[in-house]
Amino acid sequence: MLTLDERLRALVEMVPVCREFADIGCDHGRLGAQLLLSGRVQRVQFTDISAPSMEKARELIRKLELSDRAVFRVGDGARALAEKPDAAVIAGMGASTISKIISEGADILSDAEIFLQPNLDEAELRECLEKNGYAITQERVVRAAGRWYVLIAARRGEMHLSETERIAGTASMREDRQAYEGYAQFRLRVAKKALEGARAATDGRAEELQRAIEIWEEAVK
Repeated sequence: MLTLDERLRALVEMVPVCREFADIGCDHGRLGAQLLLSGRVQRVQFTDISAPSMEKARELIRKLELSDRAVFRVGDGARALAEKPDAAVIAGMGASTISKIISEGADILSDAEIFLQPNLDEAELRECLEKNGYAITQERVVRAAGRWYVLIAARRGEMHLSETERIAGTASMREDRQAYEGYAQFRLRVAKKALEGARAATDGRAEELQRAIEIWEEAVK
């Protein structure tokens, strides 16, 4: 078995048993490799916009003698996939990039359960999912290497998020109360610090941040 950090281990745990899996923006390929080793997925399509990153993933899979269960394609997002997956991970990118991949890959991802890990702006990603006809099925908070990460599972379906759910996450995110409270306190500190700089501007950002602070303060009560 490979050594994975808490973020990647949590993603592996969330992925269901399936035949065809896609690791979109695979980088080193460790997540897809672990899913193959575990037997949870039968085949992985590894995609990345970077040829050097793809070569790292290819070399790892070759060393693990898993090449007969892997496909490698250099390309942009889900459009690089050769076959519709049953499940797909899009992790380690900003919310805007993940949102673009979801929107542009709507056809090939139509039947897949998707697992997302944005580095920033989770609220933007939740809004994108709602607008693109996805419903969130699970959210988790994990901490790895001193950073907080939000993991989101979603599949096709109707969803109507409240303002609080869009900013502070859906109910499943609170199942690990200790982790959620740590994450919420972090977001509260970040929002308060940002508010100090935004008060001098006139772009409405201060009002937006003040509302976010109120929501996060309520979340940690």
